[in-house]
Amino acid sequence: MRLLLPIAIFGVLSVMIPESYADSDFIFEGNGFGKINDAVDKAFLQLYVQISDSGQVVFEEGQLSLGTDLYVIDKANVSFFNNKKSIRINAEAGTNTIFASGKRILSIGGDSIYQLNGKTSAGTIFSIFTKLHPSLGTTISDLPTTTNNEILLLVKQTERIEWKSQYKFTIRTFDPKANLMSDFANTSGYLEKIKISATITNPIGDVIKTSNGETHKFGYYDDSIIIPDNARTGIYKLSVTASGEGYQNVTREFTFVVNPLNTRPS
Repeated sequence: MRLLLPIAIFGVLSVMIPESYADSDFIFEGNGFGKINDAVDKAFLQLYVQISDSGQVVFEEGQLSLGTDLYVIDKANVSFFNNKKSIRINAEAGTNTIFASGKRILSIGGDSIYQLNGKTSAGTIFSIFTKLHPSLGTTISDLPTTTNNEILLLVKQTERIEWKSQYKFTIRTFDPKANLMSDFANTSGYLEKIKISATITNPIGDVIKTSNGETHKFGYYDDSIIIPDNARTGIYKLSVTASGEGYQNVTREFTFVVNPLNTRPS
């Protein structure tokens, strides 16, 4: 779901702003992670603000991206406390509300780094490291947009097969951040309804099978082929492409060996 809403944000600082911050444009931006639909996914924050010499913050543009959901904020209050060591943000994005708070963990020159922890009214929680720094004329439209999520594609297959036998491959797709060890048997972080396109080619490059569909329950997809007794022997190639809305396409290639009947590697 993508929420595209007009944006305006207002806030007041409870401390005196250093002279270098007065009447200046700043960007408050950073990356992190969130727990979204029982899986870990990317989180990204961009806020474009003006800080006046009176200590008032006026927010001009911004967005919060959580996985494939984009929240464009239309109202918020931003407050700094304890000489800018702490920050609190209350925001609204359509029917959704967003709350975040955090502490400054580093300050160098005109830049400050904050670790924000927050949640939305939809139950999504997130943690983001953000940097508050001068914008130098940059606007939100100039900032990099969020990228599509990645797919971890894992395959199990029959690696050696004889004529008249069944070659089978089984695919599982995962969120890579939820399966850091690339464990084929992992019980969480799997991706369902990911489109799969697979081809099998023989040693001279002829396509002997194509397979297309979607991953189903627990992120599985499988198919098979009977190797005929007149098939070429040697190294065959399985090429698999996984794709889905909001995801980067990923392609991996695997090989297996076809032997005549009653042939075993020495």
